[in-house]
Amino acid sequence: MSDSAIVIAEQTTPVEDAPARATAAANWLLGQQIIQPQARPDPLWRPSRYAPGPAATTAVRDTHDGNGPVGDGIDILDRRQVHDPGGNYTPPTCPTCTTQLDEDAHITLVQHWLDQTEPLATCENCTASALLGDWTGPWAIHVASIAVHFHNWPPLGDAFLLGLFEHLGPRCRLIQRRV
Repeated sequence: MSDSAIVIAEQTTPVEDAPARATAAANWLLGQQIIQPQARPDPLWRPSRYAPGPAATTAVRDTHDGNGPVGDGIDILDRRQVHDPGGNYTPPTCPTCTTQLDEDAHITLVQHWLDQTEPLATCENCTASALLGDWTGPWAIHVASIAVHFHNWPPLGDAFLLGLFEHLGPRCRLIQRRV
């Protein structure tokens, strides 16, 4: 469906609260006219439930020239799953000293997170410990019960992201997905 996606994953929403929070986020995005229902859904050509709305350009940074569509579809997912950057994966960095987490250790911790609870990761350099979701980077992997995928959109604006974060929850992470 897409070559890239900007994924906003919120890491603290309990599974049972995800559908209601997803509906609230969708209603906010619809009310802002950032998204609109897909006019002609098609499982192959337009599989997303939502399309860019008439005010979609207000959600992106000034890098969009205003010509042509802002992006492709928008999906709002409300089930617990791994959200990954696709082909550009790199392990996240320590929130204290920015040392990169070992790739094998990261994948093991992500599997634990998906199967059970969010684990602590300890930095080999500074020995600081933090929840795995607090180790960040644009190409990292996160587990979340709610996420919004903007397919083939240009970078989203900071003000828009802050508004979306308010509707999704307190621990949102941005993932740059490339297929």
